[in-house]
Amino acid sequence: MSSVAKRKSLVTSAPSASAGTKRLRQVEHDNNMTQPAFPPEELRRIYLSFKRLEKWCHMPFFANTVTGCFVRVVTGASLSDPPHCVAEIVSVMESKNIYQFGSKRTNLVFKLRHASKDQIVTLRSASNQEFTSSELMQWKLAMMAAGKKVPTTEMISSKEKTIQQALDHTFTQGDFDFIVAQKNRFRAAPLNVAKRKLLLLDKQSAARKHGDDGMVKQIQDELTTLNQETKPLSQLRTTERCLKIPFPPIVKSRKRPAPKATTEDYHIMDPFTRRRTRPIMVTSLKKESIRTAVNSEMDLRYGPGFLPENED
Repeated sequence: MSSVAKRKSLVTSAPSASAGTKRLRQVEHDNNMTQPAFPPEELRRIYLSFKRLEKWCHMPFFANTVTGCFVRVVTGASLSDPPHCVAEIVSVMESKNIYQFGSKRTNLVFKLRHASKDQIVTLRSASNQEFTSSELMQWKLAMMAAGKKVPTTEMISSKEKTIQQALDHTFTQGDFDFIVAQKNRFRAAPLNVAKRKLLLLDKQSAARKHGDDGMVKQIQDELTTLNQETKPLSQLRTTERCLKIPFPPIVKSRKRPAPKATTEDYHIMDPFTRRRTRPIMVTSLKKESIRTAVNSEMDLRYGPGFLPENED
């Protein structure tokens, strides 16, 4: 190919390259026009942490409050991708599996959305730390690439107001009943096993009177499951109780050896011999003769061992 031909090809290809650049700039301009100016840091206003979700998971306003908020979840992707990403809570659903969520138990799951990808995850997938700047920027770029609209400032303010209302919520008796029912629903074992058994037995007797065999069998299965779950706990409590019971003093006294009687303790006293117990009238012990007579009488009555006191 001659140099003239090469020069002609470059000249003819230059307008096409400049046209492609103009077209790319036009697309970027259109995208910037459709996407409003939105700082990603605004999402921190409607961010929900793991602890807050754990605190609210049994509340009656939970689903309405968290829908539309954002959480930080693990992506589970390769090492080249970030370990966490920003995701929007689209809805709250119930699953068949009951799992431990912090100090509580629940079956609720989230339907999350990241750009154009939807995924169902458990509540414990949420992180307890806020978004990083790189994660927020990655979320904004993913939204722009998918052609999705980012939340407006009005939407964020409205959702932030909903979160504040949940924080300032005044609980009623109906709310307390709902929370207690939710906790009892997902509890691994009832707090008062005896009371639960009595309730089940009453329901079973009522079902027998009405001839509902299906309900009788269902309650019997629940009683059997309850007995199996509480049997290890009852055995453990019985063993611990037996170990903590102290021995009574009578049992301890039986283990001690009996004291040995010595003649010195009784001073050679014979309980079967009659003694003279008439009182001795002593006027003065200063005289040696009177003191000797008194000591002799005491030794005669009570045995030897009473020595006369030394005079000062």
